[in-house]
Amino acid sequence: MSRYIDRQGKLALTSIAIASSLSCGAASAAEPQQLERVEIIGSHIKRVDAEGSSPVQVVRREDIAKSGAGTVRELIGQLAASTGSLSDLGGSNSFAGGASSASLRNLGKQSTLILLNFRRVASYPLADYNQVFTNIDTLPVEAVERVEILRSGGSALYGSDAVAGVINIITRRDFQGVIGKVTSETSLQNQRFDNKAVTLTAGYGDLAKDRFNVLANIDVYTRETVMWNEVLDDVNPAYGKYSSGFGTPSSYSYPGNVMAKLPNGKLGLVPAKGCAESNIVNGLCQYNRYERFEAQPASDRVTGIISGKYQFNADLQGFAEAVFARNKTAYKSAFPAYGSSQPATVWGDPSTNGLLSYRDRGLPAGHPLNNTGAEAEFRYRFADADTGKKATTDQYRVLAGLKGTTGNYDWETAVGAMGGKTRSDQRGTFSVKGFKEVIGDYTKPVLDADFFNKPNGYKIGQENSAEVLGKLFPVFGYDARVTQYFIDGRVSGEVGNLPAGPIGFAAGAELRREEMKITPTGGLQGGDIVGYGSVSANASRSYSAFFGEASFPVLKSLELQAAGRVDKFPGISAHFSPKLSARFQPTRDLLLRATIESGFRAPNLTESAPSTKFAFNNGVNDPKRCKAATDYARDLKADAAKLPNSDPNKQLLIARADNVVGECSRGVASIVAHNPDLKPETSVSRTFGMAFSPAKDVSMTIDYWHIVRKDEIGRKSTNDLLNVEDTLAPGIVNRDSLANDPIFDAAAQTKYGVTAGRLASVVASFENLFRTKTSGIDLGFKAQRSTDIGTLGLDLDLTYLIQLKNWSPLLGANGGYGDNLAGRYSYPRWKSKLALSHSAGKVAQQLSFHYQNSTALNSDFNSTAWTEADCAKTKGLQADQCRFAAYSRVDYNISYSPIKALRLSANVRNLLNTRPPVDYRGFGVGGIVPPDREDVQGRLLRLSAEYTFY
Repeated sequence: MSRYIDRQGKLALTSIAIASSLSCGAASAAEPQQLERVEIIGSHIKRVDAEGSSPVQVVRREDIAKSGAGTVRELIGQLAASTGSLSDLGGSNSFAGGASSASLRNLGKQSTLILLNFRRVASYPLADYNQVFTNIDTLPVEAVERVEILRSGGSALYGSDAVAGVINIITRRDFQGVIGKVTSETSLQNQRFDNKAVTLTAGYGDLAKDRFNVLANIDVYTRETVMWNEVLDDVNPAYGKYSSGFGTPSSYSYPGNVMAKLPNGKLGLVPAKGCAESNIVNGLCQYNRYERFEAQPASDRVTGIISGKYQFNADLQGFAEAVFARNKTAYKSAFPAYGSSQPATVWGDPSTNGLLSYRDRGLPAGHPLNNTGAEAEFRYRFADADTGKKATTDQYRVLAGLKGTTGNYDWETAVGAMGGKTRSDQRGTFSVKGFKEVIGDYTKPVLDADFFNKPNGYKIGQENSAEVLGKLFPVFGYDARVTQYFIDGRVSGEVGNLPAGPIGFAAGAELRREEMKITPTGGLQGGDIVGYGSVSANASRSYSAFFGEASFPVLKSLELQAAGRVDKFPGISAHFSPKLSARFQPTRDLLLRATIESGFRAPNLTESAPSTKFAFNNGVNDPKRCKAATDYARDLKADAAKLPNSDPNKQLLIARADNVVGECSRGVASIVAHNPDLKPETSVSRTFGMAFSPAKDVSMTIDYWHIVRKDEIGRKSTNDLLNVEDTLAPGIVNRDSLANDPIFDAAAQTKYGVTAGRLASVVASFENLFRTKTSGIDLGFKAQRSTDIGTLGLDLDLTYLIQLKNWSPLLGANGGYGDNLAGRYSYPRWKSKLALSHSAGKVAQQLSFHYQNSTALNSDFNSTAWTEADCAKTKGLQADQCRFAAYSRVDYNISYSPIKALRLSANVRNLLNTRPPVDYRGFGVGGIVPPDREDVQGRLLRLSAEYTFY
């Protein structure tokens, strides 16, 4: 760890030294002044202090422009406290494809609350399995005035989900004029990875003079598809050296390869009729699979915001706001490969909980392409399958309200509705029914003669009708919808006085009604889609909350705050979230602060209300049958060994033994149901820190944070349930009858002591099972100085992760915490951004240095994979390769205003064209596709022009 501290410490010391030089002139000219007084998130009490008792980071509009962030996801991703979460770029295999989320402190997307103008926004209609979250892709970055990040949790103020923190996105207010902006970005390395945006913002009315203001913003964004074959030459050569299969074509091709009897009488694979000469390599028909490996999905987004205010009189104002977004994300997928040597696929039928299986077969004897006289191996690529996924989402929020002043009290109330709908359509996977109709019955021991050769069926290597392809590869997916209605109100002011000043207070309440419906489509509910389970939900609930807050100025330099919120959800006792905090300012330059608060996350509708998730677990070890199966298989093989090789029963016994031992690695249907008895996840978070301002326009903050979250909602694994099967209630582990057992007949049951039938299904439910604890340090440093060459600025945002531990029931008799994951794979200790800026006249520019330290490749205690020993033994990697190396990137932004109304900007992401570290774990042994598109993006250039019409 000292090595990392030394390296990052040099960066921090350098920053402070630069800031000292920037501030020395200001310090000598005037005494240090108090911190600027502003209103920010973290308290319902109106106040003007820049730094309160809670640590808050503010990113202003000018900071956003200099950062080069083109989307809200990119902006949040640059925060040091931000950690990895769902991105629409990699959502093709997600339950919630087409969306992006935010996560703070490595606590996940359900523990970070997203607000828009201090109020909640609707969740994404599709849950990511059981995780409900806000899709930040529906929020336009050009409409943002500032972003406030509360980094101490906020359940005592804002309710459920605010465990790790709160991100409050504030849009423009009281704007007058018309501004248009166009933006275009592309890679300078390969002229790919294009995205474009057009934004129009208009505001009319002076609230002070005209008593009204109306603001409208529309943002149109589009991103192109990029396939890996277009950028394969730009991949880091280290990946090709590690995997011999990287960059190679596939013999699962179109129109394929078939086993044939050669002129010399031997059997061998040969190209099927119709294979182009240019595709025949080393005697086989080959296919460039990278043509359908996607590096970046296409996306089209339209977002609109319109808001208005009307000042009835000096003490009463009305306001209204409407937000609408439509997101379309289109993922392209690899064409299905087909070959009898591929493993079988096992899944379950949600309608019966029964076992289903599928495997590719060869071509039957007598097929026109088969001259062997027996079933022949066939390798094929369904290049006409039109594979991919499309997710289209419409989301909205509308509200209206009043706010004003009555006597010495300020108040505000609003009523609104929000929600959305998502249609997710996927194609490119076999329908069981369709396959049997247009190709044939793959379950028969001997294939029908017309398998792959039906008169009106699928034709190998030929044009197939839309009707045939529609039956073989039907569209399936989900229809999802969420709605929420709310009414809220709050009041703030002063009650009573202490010797050091008045007591501030705030109080309020809110009432909400939410509904969620997720419906599988296109054969998912009946198990017709090979290899796919399903998720469904149809639930609603109403809940309410009351909150209060008070500020006590005990001394002129000491302020104590107390806050509390009571949330009541159906089926759950009223939950109280308290908070205590202190703010001590012994001098004008120094502020000390501390908080302790309780957080919580209420079970969402997919976890506690009627919903079902059906999947299939392969490779399950059955403790009640595995030992018997092992002994039985051993005896069968012993019997086989006694027979001569010429005896046909020898191979039958060996095959029988292989089938029997499969009881030690069985496929089992997994049904996960809701649990109405779930408790909320709860947490306790603590912060302690300081803010220091040694000179005008120079400030530093440092905060220690510590969070313990318990009663985390999850489910026990199938293996965990099987290990305690005898203690479970009936209906959780379900088995077939022994009467018709296909593995053990009555004699074998007696001989090997088999008393339990084959596993059929395991029914689990969500439970409060796990815990997490994490801690770290945040450091912020800002400095600015006017000089003869312009205004110089410095801004450092740094987070150091001290500890991250997950509790496991597998440790000890009563469970325990695993290894410290800080510094392990995906959890760097250091993450920072240092920005150096300069502005003079018509030109403003900024250099941004992004850094995160090296990590190991291994994970927690329960996995031996990717340790240094495992890397050397099974991965073929040296010790220095068995790490994810430290990564640094430099960005540059410059803007120029030739006339007052026009601003031209250029942002270069990755100015030095630095490759990201090689990720051997993400790539995998024998990897084919690099794990990160950033490796081939190289240097990106974003150009924009903004014009103010008036």
